[in-house]
This record gives sequence, structure tokens and C-alpha cells, in this order.
Amino acid sequence: MSKRIDYEQIAAKTDYAELNQKLAQLAQQEPPKSRKTVANLLEPLRERLLALQRKGWSSQQLAEELKAAGMPVGVARVRECMNRWSNKAAAKRRGNERGKPAINHAVTAPPAANVRSKGPGNDGQSKLGSREP
Repeated sequence: MSKRIDYEQIAAKTDYAELNQKLAQLAQQEPPKSRKTVANLLEPLRERLLALQRKGWSSQQLAEELKAAGMPVGVARVRECMNRWSNKAAAKRRGNERGKPAINHAVTAPPAANVRSKGPGNDGQSKLGSREP
């Protein structure tokens, strides 16, 4: 079982003035850079890779070429980046980014012109109690 933390004791020991000065110094500095990811590594090659994919190159072939060039990336990561980039480009074309509604390209079929009626009535409904000659 874990030991409970006594926050009152920590508050009594903390020099808030010194801590406030330290935080003010941090606010003036640039934050540490985040870790590079495969997407960050491939970003400068984005348009070229997408163009090659459109020409028919597979993610596996592209990953092999990148490995040969000294970029140790896996096929799954290349495919993931390509899909993300492709979907963002498609979303831009549709206008989905920044909350814009997508353009609706759905086509609705016009109502059929030759609708058959169920009975002799003009409204298309059969008349149960009536017998017409």
C-alpha cells in the first residue's frame, strides 16, 4: 500500500518566491523540443512520396527505398503517414477542415413517374367496402 502524501508539510517547506522566480525564467525560454517521429522525419518528402504513391509505388517499395537511403522506417509507418496525408488532402478538397461543412455530393433519385395505384380510387388506395361495376 502506498504512503499518503502530506501536502501541508510540503507547503510549509516550499519557498514559493524562489519557485515563482524559477517559473518566470522558464516562461522566457523556449520549451524543449519534442521527440522526432517518423511523420516529422518524412514531412520534407511528403509531396514527393504522395506523388510516387499516386504513380503506383507501394508503401513497401517506398519504405525499402527510404531504408536504403539511411532512413530506418517501417512499412506500417510509411503507410500510416501516407494515409494521414491523403485523408487531410481529401478533407481540404471537401472543405471539412476548420469546421466547414462538407459539400454533399449525394444524388437523390427523382420519384418514379409511373406509380401504380392499388385500386380504383384516385388516391391510390383501395376502397374496401365499395364494389364498382
